[in-house]
Amino acid sequence: MIPIGRVAHVTGLSVKAIKFYEARGLVRPTRTENQYRMYGMEEIRRLSEIKRLRQIGLRLEQIQSGLPVDTLLETRLDEVQAEIERLHRIERQIRLMQSGGNDMKIRYEMLNEAISVYGYGGTFEEIPNMWAKLQPELTTDESYGVCLPQENGYVAGMTKPVSGESARSVELTKGNYIVATVEGGIPMIPSTYEQLVNVPDVTLRDAVDFERYIHGQGGADDIIEIWMPIE
Repeated sequence: MIPIGRVAHVTGLSVKAIKFYEARGLVRPTRTENQYRMYGMEEIRRLSEIKRLRQIGLRLEQIQSGLPVDTLLETRLDEVQAEIERLHRIERQIRLMQSGGNDMKIRYEMLNEAISVYGYGGTFEEIPNMWAKLQPELTTDESYGVCLPQENGYVAGMTKPVSGESARSVELTKGNYIVATVEGGIPMIPSTYEQLVNVPDVTLRDAVDFERYIHGQGGADDIIEIWMPIE
């Protein structure tokens, strides 16, 4: 058993921090007759563990929850991975802005005839539900997310009819399109639209724009393209 001053030295925690963790019920030192705090190896190891958990970003409320440390670590790892993905998206957005979109994969296409897309429609907020409803019926190598002319309208579909309730169709009009490959997956779709809008010498025409998903084979990633109608 050792006193609080030495515990502070070996753990790297301040005396104030050790007393704080004691007040929160995270450690329970033994008290001597004259009320000095004495710590055994179990408390010292717990304090060291608390310090490391705090260093990796766990909140005190999580540490106090009583959950196993392995569970806390898995939770924090999920949070860190999500944050890394968020920062990667920000990095890609910054690089796109720095380049003015010049490093986007852009091409120009002509649809010589209209394409009918069959699927399920709703608002932008309902997009995940539309894709979930389409997925069991998806029998083609391509699918389409079509932004409807009316405000906040969207259809998730394919070029073969679907049979479920509330099925509908929409037409991809013939004409000229500017096409961009989305780098970074679904989260980068909004910023790719923004970059396309800012491509010089491009005028949008009044027709639906859409996302084209080319589904990977043999475990390959899907390719996502944005098609915007232009004059």
